[in-house]
Amino acid sequence: MQPYLPLLPFLIKYPFLKASGAFISKEYDLEKIINSEREFEREAKEEGKCIVLSVFDKCKSEFDEIKESFICLTCDEKPCKVYCKNKAINEKFDWNKCDLCLECFKNCSQRKSRYEENKNKAKKSIIAFLFSRILVSNLDEWVRRRYAIREARRYRDLMKDESDEFLLFLAKDLGIKAFINNDYFVHVTSYIKASSKIRAEEWRLVNRMLKKGYVVLDKDKFVRVLEEFLKERLLEKFEIDKDIKESIKPYIKEIESVVTKERTKFERIEFDKVDFNCFPPCMKKILADLRKSMNIPHTARFAITSFLLNIGLDVGQIINLFKSAPDFDEEKTRYQVEHIAGSKGTEYECPACDTMKTYQNCNEDESCKKINHPISYYRRYMRTGTKLK
Repeated sequence: MQPYLPLLPFLIKYPFLKASGAFISKEYDLEKIINSEREFEREAKEEGKCIVLSVFDKCKSEFDEIKESFICLTCDEKPCKVYCKNKAINEKFDWNKCDLCLECFKNCSQRKSRYEENKNKAKKSIIAFLFSRILVSNLDEWVRRRYAIREARRYRDLMKDESDEFLLFLAKDLGIKAFINNDYFVHVTSYIKASSKIRAEEWRLVNRMLKKGYVVLDKDKFVRVLEEFLKERLLEKFEIDKDIKESIKPYIKEIESVVTKERTKFERIEFDKVDFNCFPPCMKKILADLRKSMNIPHTARFAITSFLLNIGLDVGQIINLFKSAPDFDEEKTRYQVEHIAGSKGTEYECPACDTMKTYQNCNEDESCKKINHPISYYRRYMRTGTKLK
């Protein structure tokens, strides 16, 4: 027997899987991970700290490039199926019947020479992941959100190359009801939960094909659904007791010093040509979300960019504003801002209020009465000298 053999390459790559807990629990508990002074655990904890710091580009986390496939696909007889009470294993796995008891993986009878090597890599990857979760759970929401968005996106890039069989396993692990039959089918309840966080027009349910309660997607969009569910898992706080909190204080102190420096870059946005207090509620909300490192939709990014350009900010100031975004890419951001500014021939105007409402970017309040455009709002309150707190 080589327990968990089929899953080891995936536990190395995807330590967030529920199977990670079952795999590691026989050797470790949280207290043992935190307090161990062995080199193996120390290195894993340093890697966990590095994962958190990599959110701010202050550390480059090293990840093993595991290219092994899901070996269950090459196992014709599948003797492990005798351990499956739900009869979810035949020629293929029926993940909708599977309850993730993991008995089939625990009792794998295949043999592989790299088993011990992969087992140790999986342990280290899981400990590093768990420790990173412990650390961000003891930092503020701003850090936790940046961590969740950045890590979910990194894992999404890995998922794109996985087999359909393993993607269905991931979907099951994340609580997504789905199946694949040439196209990718996600149950409408799972789809709505994911798409409500994306808010782009193409993700609205009315713009998707629906068949017998399932939304039809291509592989890229299916993986995006996985990303959104994973993001929610990573946002959850990891509860630990007081003794463990005391033990991780040196790590927290080191990370907080970095966080404080990063946070001051975005806490107050200074605009020397404009008055932020006269911004309409919609633009204040978008700016507030950016400060929190929330991943705002493209329609909101276009709205705030065109608004700021229209009232006199330059390209450089706006690029600095977007540096707080968790997916910030300076080259792409510069291209997009310059394009909206008219470097390609057309200067774009800020969307009107009706358009803001259509794309769910409106944050209307009493001050918006008889105003139909964000620029009109700004000019009115600048002209009258009224500053809205």
